[in-house]
Amino acid sequence: MAKREELLNEFDRMESERQQLLGKLNSISLETLEKKPDGNTWSVTEVMYHLKVAEEGALKYMQKKLDVGGHSKAAASAGLKQQFLNFMISLPIKFKAPKVAQLPKDSSVNYTQALDEWNAVRKGLRKEYESIDESLIANELFKHPAMGKMNLIQSVRFMRQHMNRHFGQIERTLEKVK
Repeated sequence: MAKREELLNEFDRMESERQQLLGKLNSISLETLEKKPDGNTWSVTEVMYHLKVAEEGALKYMQKKLDVGGHSKAAASAGLKQQFLNFMISLPIKFKAPKVAQLPKDSSVNYTQALDEWNAVRKGLRKEYESIDESLIANELFKHPAMGKMNLIQSVRFMRQHMNRHFGQIERTLEKVK
């Protein structure tokens, strides 16, 4: 399978799962989606906004690296990093979001804004993935704050796993606020 085809297949799989969740959320009131279960727990909207911030960081890093260059093929260890990350986020352990993916303090984002911004980031990612020189897909164009650099296919696999972890959080939050 060609690298671009593999990248787009991974992205489409991630996007399909996101659309399934959004379909479920469409029947829930905005008040419920924006309600925090308690003072220390994110609302559904805040979880979505976190996912947007994380994916936006990936998009901006990729665009910066494509603009300035200086990137090389991802090391063989990058695949192990991605698998390790996926394993870690599959555990029932709560991790603090890296600073670059945290919500701004006292942020007040509404569901419509979070969804619109997340949709825009997804469109940006798709546009980049469709237009990138296929020879660069295996390059280090993603950087995880803790695990370092990976290629684009590895990055989408990680983002999908990250998103799915937070889908569980969304379900638990909805149980608490309904």
